[in-house]
Amino acid sequence: MTGAARDVGARDLDARPVGAGAFADAVLALVAEIPPGRVMTYGDIAAVLGTNAPRAVGRVMSHEAHDVPWWRVIRASGAPVEALADRALARYRAEGTPLRGDRVDLRAARWSPLG
Repeated sequence: MTGAARDVGARDLDARPVGAGAFADAVLALVAEIPPGRVMTYGDIAAVLGTNAPRAVGRVMSHEAHDVPWWRVIRASGAPVEALADRALARYRAEGTPLRGDRVDLRAARWSPLG
């Protein structure tokens, strides 16, 4: 990825419970920006937010992503979250997200707000 990362600060990652505060707000705002037919991985989101904490992104997504396009955030393998795979695959097909079998084609579908 190129460009400057968004700085949420180390305190934002450590001082709050899951789903609270600036880090969760930043994750959800970034996910809301992902265009239809495109995706980001948990690691992509963490990197854009200036951290190496994809699991923290996953925790926010698992607790608070009901109001954002959660299916556009995937594993680095291109696979959707297993428990939601059927729902995610239906949405990928409806949005025209490039697929390879039951996985997103990351080379074709990966998106970054940094260009």
